Amino acid sequence: MIVDTAVAPDPDEVAWINPNIEPGEVRKVITGIPGKTALVYSIDRETGEFLWARPTVYQNVIQSIDGETGKATENPEVIFNALEEERLICPNMHGGKDWEAGAYSPETNTLYYPLRNMCMPTLTTTDPSASHTIYALSVRHELAPGTENLGTVYAISAETGRTVWLHEQRASTTSLVATGGGLLFGGDVNGRFKAYSQETGEVLWEVNLGAPVTGYPITYAVDGTQYVAVSTGISATTSSFLRLTPELKPGFANNLFVFALEYAGP
Repeated sequence: MIVDTAVAPDPDEVAWINPNIEPGEVRKVITGIPGKTALVYSIDRETGEFLWARPTVYQNVIQSIDGETGKATENPEVIFNALEEERLICPNMHGGKDWEAGAYSPETNTLYYPLRNMCMPTLTTTDPSASHTIYALSVRHELAPGTENLGTVYAISAETGRTVWLHEQRASTTSLVATGGGLLFGGDVNGRFKAYSQETGEVLWEVNLGAPVTGYPITYAVDGTQYVAVSTGISATTSSFLRLTPELKPGFANNLFVFALEYAGP
């Protein structure tokens, strides 16, 4: 996300902070979650200066980040050195964040991201029956330690890096879109499409679309009426998520749904 914001990272929640920044100074920043480790990064978009970074879902890949340079150091305990070694790597190959889109609201100066509590026990092997022989790896999927909830939505302040709110649920969450009316729309692989309050994370509305919500929701207006559209169907990673929540049994129909928003008044 490209935003102009005061930069005042909270050391109680932000693990890595550039010691040279002046807290509260307004910066032109690029901020968000760019990769599968699900770390939030904020950098100055004019100079490239690292400002701050923090973890979200459980991860054990990045051990530390140098506050002055932004250089990341890998955790040596998850680095393979030979065949037939096994490591628990978190997040897993589908990422704490993968292709799913996050959102940003200038009304709240908050980032919103659908993330997963997911790890992978990984074995280096040349066994031809391994799950990923092209990489000489055998991989399994499992929930991250200490949780039964696969899906999350994190709301994170672009100014302080604090968690504004956190929504957790069994089903893996998918892409989000924010509206100027204070709503956040997003779905999950169990076919539920929801409207959240941007301020609190409260689920204000929910509908069962019958199949995994795997498309990117969009919002648009025609003749003064605002609409939200989203598609359902199978995706490359859906089966991996559903194996971790076997009680969830959505269908797999490919459909496009469009909803009209009505202003309820103060």
